[in-house]
Formats: sequence, C-alpha cells, structure tokens
Amino acid sequence: MLLRKLFEPIQIGRLQVKNRLVMPAMHINLGSEEDGLTDQAIDFYVTRARGGFGMIGVGVIDAYKFEFSSPGEILLDDKPRHIAQHRKLVQRAHEYDTVVFAQVGVRGVWPLKEWRKLPRLSLLPEELIWQMIAAVIATAVRAAEAGYDAVDIQGNGAGAVSTFTSQVFNDREDYFGGTPEKRLNFVLEILKGIKRELGQDFPVFLRMHGGEFMPGGYGIETARRNAQLLAAHGMNMFSVTNGSHATTVPGLTPNVPQGAYAFLAREIKQAVNVPVAASNRIVHPTVAEDLLRRGWADLISLGRPALADPDWPNKARAGDFDEIRACIACNECLDLTRIYELPVKCLVNPRAGRVPELPPLGKAAVRKRVVVVGGGCTGLQAALTSAERGHEVILLEKAPYLGGKWQVAYPPPGRGDLFQFLYWLCRQVKKVGVEVRLGVEATPEVVRALKPDVLILCTGAKPVVPEIPGVDLPHVIFAHEAIQGDKPIGERVVVVGGGGVGVETALYLARRWESSPETIEFFREWPDFTPDDEAALLRRGHQVTLVGRNEKIGVGLGGGTRWVLVKELAKAGVSVLRATAVVAIEPAAVRVRGPEGEQTLPADTVVLATGYRPDDTLRRQLEGLAPEIYSLGDAESVQHALNGVGRAFEVALAI
Repeated sequence: MLLRKLFEPIQIGRLQVKNRLVMPAMHINLGSEEDGLTDQAIDFYVTRARGGFGMIGVGVIDAYKFEFSSPGEILLDDKPRHIAQHRKLVQRAHEYDTVVFAQVGVRGVWPLKEWRKLPRLSLLPEELIWQMIAAVIATAVRAAEAGYDAVDIQGNGAGAVSTFTSQVFNDREDYFGGTPEKRLNFVLEILKGIKRELGQDFPVFLRMHGGEFMPGGYGIETARRNAQLLAAHGMNMFSVTNGSHATTVPGLTPNVPQGAYAFLAREIKQAVNVPVAASNRIVHPTVAEDLLRRGWADLISLGRPALADPDWPNKARAGDFDEIRACIACNECLDLTRIYELPVKCLVNPRAGRVPELPPLGKAAVRKRVVVVGGGCTGLQAALTSAERGHEVILLEKAPYLGGKWQVAYPPPGRGDLFQFLYWLCRQVKKVGVEVRLGVEATPEVVRALKPDVLILCTGAKPVVPEIPGVDLPHVIFAHEAIQGDKPIGERVVVVGGGGVGVETALYLARRWESSPETIEFFREWPDFTPDDEAALLRRGHQVTLVGRNEKIGVGLGGGTRWVLVKELAKAGVSVLRATAVVAIEPAAVRVRGPEGEQTLPADTVVLATGYRPDDTLRRQLEGLAPEIYSLGDAESVQHALNGVGRAFEVALAI
C-alpha cells in the first residue's frame, strides 16, 4: 500500500470508520414516491460500498416536499415500503464494513430558477419554518429506524439550511434571522431535535459551506463560528464544501485546480475538535493523501469521483492509480440531475444510471468478430465493452493516433482533465486485447477482408461550411485545425460561431501563449528575474473576437459549464459580438452586421466554429458487409459525448 493516511481508521463519535474516504450524498434522482429508494439506487450505493469507501451518504432525502420537488427525489416518508427499502440498502452496505449515513434536509425553499432573483426568507410564515424543522427531525428518526449509522444535515447547495444561514437570502429579523447566531437557529433546532429524539450519542454530521462567495455573503470567519457553536451542541463531523448555490465562483468545473477548496476545511478543522472532511475537485489519490498528511482535513469527500469509478478506494489502496477512471469534471451528471431532473449518468462511467454496476459484465452467448471503425472516445468505448463481453475486436482508425475530436476537446484552458478519459480508454482497450490498427482507412475492401459479424461505425461528423462570401480564402480555417496546430494563426483572429466549440476555441486562442500560474509564481520568487522577462512571461495570446448569431453565447454547452466559460471569455479579453451575422470574409477583415449595424473587423485569421453535421457516407459504402451494422456517436447524430459513449456501451452490451 502506497498511501499511508487515506486508509487509516478514524473514530467519529461512537462510530469506527475503516478509512478516510467518504462518498457524500449526491443528487442521483433514483428515488420514487412508491419506493422512496429504488432498487437501482440500492445497487448504486452498494456498488460504492463494495468499492471500498469508509462511509457513503444517501440522499439528499427530501423531508419537506414543495410542489417543485424533483420527481426522482429520494424519500423516506412514514411508509413501510420506504423504510424497508432503506433498511435493505443499509444491511447490504454493512456487508462491506461501510458506515452509511442518511443526508436529510429540505432540498430547496424556491425552485432553482428563482435563485438569481434573490428571493427573501421574510416571505415565509414562521409556522412553515417550524414545520420544515419538524419534518427533518422526523425523517432523521425514520433513518435511524432503517438502520442508518448517522444522519447528515444538508447544509449546502440550494437547501433550506444554506438559505437560512445566508447573509444574502435571509432577511428575517425574528428568531431565525437578523444576526449570524439567529441565522444559525434553523439548523441548530434540527440538530437539537435529532439529539433529543435519538440520544446525545447518535452521530449527526453537517455538509456546510466554508463561505458564501457572494457579494454581501458571509466568509470563513462566520463559517468557523457557526461550526464552533454547532460542535458545542453535539455536531459530530463537518464536511466542508465551496460557496452557496448562487455563487459565481466556479466550484466544480475543470478549470478549478485539484483540492482548491481544501483550505476551507483546514480553517474549520482548526476551529473545532471534531473530524472535518475536505471536498471539491479532489480527484487523484496523491492529492487526497497530501491533504491528510498536511493536516488540512481528517477525511476526504469524493462525490463525482465516486460516480466515475465506484472502485476508486480499492484501486487507490492497491496503488493502481492508472486503473482509476478519473472524473473529468464535465458536469454532465449535474446538468442531468439538477437542471433536467433526470436520473444520474456519467460520461466516463456508462454503467452508472443505465445498468446494474455490481456484477461484472456478462459474457456474450456467441463470440463474434466485431470491427469498430473510428478511434474516438465513442469507438474506444464500443471496442472496450465488446471485448469485455468476450468478442474478438478489431479497431480501425485512419489517423496515426487515437482520440478523434477528443484531441481538440482537452487543449482549451481549464479542460486538461478531459485527456484523462482518453488516456484511460486507450489503456483499457490494450489491456483487454483489442487489436488497434492505426493509419488504416475502412474501405469496403479492408472491411470485407476482415469478415466482421458486427460492424460499429464511430466516424464522427463533418464541420459545417457556412455560405459566406470569402469562406474559401486561405486564411480561413476550422476550429479543430486551430486547436490541433495544423495551420498558421495570425495575431488578429475572428472566431465565427458562438456555440460551445466557438467559445472554447476563442478561449484557447486568447490564452494560447499563457504560462501556467505555477510557472509565473516560480519565476517571480527569484530577484534576478527582469521586467523584460516578466513581460514575456505574462504574454497571453491572440486578439480574439467571437461572433455569434444568437444573443446567448455557448449554446450546446451544459448549463453547469456554460456560465463559467462565458465569464472566462471576459477574463481572457475576448471581444464578444452577440446576435451578429457575418456578411463577408475579406483578405484581412470580416464584415459583420449586428444590433449596432454593419462593421468591419480586422482579421489575420478567421476560424470557423459553425457546427457539425452527421456524415453517413461510410455507412452507405459499407452497407451489407456485416450481418449487424451500427452507427454511433457523431456518425449517427451530432450529440454530447455523454450520449455517444453511453450508446456505444449499450450497443456493445446487446451484441
């Protein structure tokens, strides 16, 4: 075992926990009114108990349902069926010596879309507030009846506890507001009620913000005082996360450095004498280990990494770091569960939310020869799952490298973690014996000679060439050519297309020459570093103008990521023209027409990011060369990678 601290046991109140790894409660939308907790949800949690987590959190269990509650919310109402389902989960998780806690709370006082309007708590009648408190306490009692080892109070996100604690949203002047101490009374009454009903030694945790990260919001000092007061009343553990749900400071996107928010846990840990867990963007085992060794936290909370790889702890314990299917912070899971209120899915773990994760993939009844055409992530996933099912798999890729469009997905600033998925897939297809043939085009002659039983086409899509005068000039290139370094790029760049590809390409070019923060910090610490050197070190990139036809920039990006990238455009100095059409491209300029009329933009290079269209040419050429033929990913339709990878998994599972 390489990791010394992560797998030490720890005492939390009366609980003995086998290691320092916690899977916190997450919105997975696998609940129901009838069952409270579906069998699929039980499988989800037990899989992660088997994967080696010392503690797992179930929830959020919505104790007081408003009319806007999610249809897939996990429930623990006063129904025998609900309690029986939760008890089954706890009993099965205990088989792996895993501590299981139920996160209870009121998921939200207002619908998510209302948050930006800054609604006020003074609108709520006091009677309703006491009803919510009573509902959370009653749900906690039922959780204990179902066998849960502890209860975790939801104090983060858009939940009621977070709202009452807030200096921004809590404008009350009664028992529940007006001072920091009174704003804490909502959660304090819940804590005292749970301890009163279940005993002072029954473990109660709090998932809390280390600060609001909002104008007018509280900071770490208030968070420290809140933790101290709650610890004095018996709170047994704190799991510290980032700012409130309405913050504009990114917390979960790829540009957030690993462990960036652990300093909040460090400050809370120094203020209380109970265990504290660090959260947010802790992905690699060595980062988690380092935080424990430095004394910044007692436990490490892994939410989305547990979704991406339920065996994260077991693989880390064995030192198999490269085997871990790393979370790439794509936020597709958050968009599904929080915005669209659908069951959870994961781009890098296609089993999650689709099929049971506990048993190994079953072998196919008949072993077939499967030929996969296209070495992007969709093709690699199809090849991997097919081989895991016992098929003979040959992957053809006409380029001399693997990755397809993923090769242009990870270079933009803050997107580097996306490479980890491609790296993992390439390792896995090699491990399971897929025969990869690079530089081989899937012509009818090549495919016919292979005599496939199954042909899976994952050949991507073609970029759209807009009908604009001058689009064929030599200084006009496609977005993927700009990011891959295939064409020279001048100083002044106009990016045509305000969708996701356009936004990421504009960011990449605006920061193309930028040195890393670590590099800049390193050189600034040396006195012999000259001003001329610093000017070169701080150089950023091209002068970029992004032209989009729509008023909204970044259409096509997930909601959990779009707003961050749009803010990054301003920080990078990109000039953005919305609701603007390109009239013509000229040798050194682009003429556009927008809300302020027609203008001419100087341009040494014009980059087209005007979308993609499906390409079924190869499908038509190869028709009839295999008994089964499937088109996946962008070859089938232009779609998110989440759907393409998931569809590849499903097809391979069925053949």
